[in-house]
Amino acid sequence: MDVAFDFSDIDSFFEEGVKDVISAEETIGQEAVDYAIAHGNYKNNTGLLRRSNKFKADKGGLTLYNDAESKGTQYAALVESKGYDVISGAALYAEKRLKEEFEQ
Repeated sequence: MDVAFDFSDIDSFFEEGVKDVISAEETIGQEAVDYAIAHGNYKNNTGLLRRSNKFKADKGGLTLYNDAESKGTQYAALVESKGYDVISGAALYAEKRLKEEFEQ
């Protein structure tokens, strides 16, 4: 007995799922950047570090980063190495939110 199945709509189903995941990552990425701005425990003299907190959401996942440089040095990493929270707290926040969103 032969059974015929029509899977012509499966690609669009998976594409829609990927779009939904990326959309959730973008929402959480923005929340994490906002968290970093609100909770950074360093003196904000120029505003450079807070303005430089960013995120990227794609099929590979959510990436948080700070693109501030000072004289060729990754400024955020330097500040964090002195015990201040520039973006690491936001990364922990994002991890928690992603687990809440996707591990239901």
